[in-house]
Amino acid sequence: MIKFYAILFILVLNICCLSLDEKTTIPSQNENIAYRYTDKEIEYFKEIALGTEYGGNTELIRKWDSDIRIKINGAPNDSDLAALNRTISDINDIIGDRISVCIDESNPNINIYFVPIKDFSICNAVPGNYGYFFCKWRNNIIYECDICIATDESLLQEERSHMIREELTQSLGLMKDSLKYPDSIFYERWSYTQKYSAIDVKMIEILYSKDIKAGMRKDEVEYVLRKQAYRNNSK
Repeated sequence: MIKFYAILFILVLNICCLSLDEKTTIPSQNENIAYRYTDKEIEYFKEIALGTEYGGNTELIRKWDSDIRIKINGAPNDSDLAALNRTISDINDIIGDRISVCIDESNPNINIYFVPIKDFSICNAVPGNYGYFFCKWRNNIIYECDICIATDESLLQEERSHMIREELTQSLGLMKDSLKYPDSIFYERWSYTQKYSAIDVKMIEILYSKDIKAGMRKDEVEYVLRKQAYRNNSK
């Protein structure tokens, strides 16, 4: 009888162990990883955020460390002002907790000029542009910009509205164009884009993240952004 109960106990124990083994799984090392930045985003950021489109400036990060105050000059129409206000609102939605952008006629650090192309010398513009920005920086911290938007009658309003968004956004420090994404505000060819794409939003977020410092080189940017992915992988 004792032998029977002993055998029964061993069988029950084995069944319990088998049941436990069936329910216990070892998660894969790569399961449920949430990367902060994708390879696509990192490569695009390095393309548009280092250096400038004109002037051959060193490929370094340049950004603001203070709030942006915009003065409106020239002869904008109501649609120009609406496009400017939409862009300001969108930027504030993305990075308003770090720096804010507003209209300030009395103490500006960005002047935006709505003028004919013949007056683009105000912005030290390179000929052939219908929208142009020119920024100054000290120790790679941007402290002043001029933006010119052409008011010539040959331009459609949607073209002007696009340029308002593009030039103000590039004045944040994302100073180069790209041929990669036609729906991006940084697209190099002629475009009518009126809003930020998902990758545009990510570019602005990355530039004004606490890990990206003014004066960083490409290799430093790469290291920091890849490290962010590694941190998320390790959690």
